[in-house]
Amino acid sequence: FVHMAADLAADLDKLLAALGGAWLVLTLLRRATASREAAAVADGSAAPSDTAEALRRLQWQYLPAWLLFKAADWMQGPYFHEVYASKRHVATGEPFSDTDVSRLFLAGFVAATLVGTAAGSLVDSRGRRAGCVLYAAAAGAAAASVVCERPELLLAGRVVGGIGTSLLAAAPEAWLCAEHARLSLPAASLGGIFGWAYFGDSLVAIASGQVASRAASAGGPQAPFLASLPLLAAGA
Repeated sequence: FVHMAADLAADLDKLLAALGGAWLVLTLLRRATASREAAAVADGSAAPSDTAEALRRLQWQYLPAWLLFKAADWMQGPYFHEVYASKRHVATGEPFSDTDVSRLFLAGFVAATLVGTAAGSLVDSRGRRAGCVLYAAAAGAAAASVVCERPELLLAGRVVGGIGTSLLAAAPEAWLCAEHARLSLPAASLGGIFGWAYFGDSLVAIASGQVASRAASAGGPQAPFLASLPLLAAGA
């Protein structure tokens, strides 16, 4: 157990290193952009403005939260089937069948589909920042539900998880686009933020998979879900 705990700690360090590496690249990019803008101001080809500073603030607000949310999502994804297949019916003691697991998956997909058709308009009308916080709460509740044994609680957790999936696809990006428009930033800069967000996501996916694998080895298929909870809280 001591060796497994040490391995898990090492993989957590790798995840943090991946997040830090992605952020270092973004920081270097911002500095290079700032240097070009300063040179343009110096030779008179551009006028001083707060645009670059506003863009930097927006990146600092969006990218850490996005990467933390995605890290939590990547940690959970590979273990849904395994964690549900490990459950037993309380009344009979029989293990969950493939049909039981399929029903749980179907409930999540149906919830995501139903909410997904209205998620964009909901976060626009109720608040994009609130939508991000609601995603963290929904994903956290779904992750915590995997410790339950009762089928109805697992089903409820899967439904809430499906709702969270729809919110993740809508709320953070809607908030970014709205803030970008509110600040009247150059249109090209929005594509740059998305590009670096998805570049960082690829690094985080690799590191999260390693951490989740070690967590599952040390604590069973529930462990990756529980390990994702601090990431969700930090992102919110």
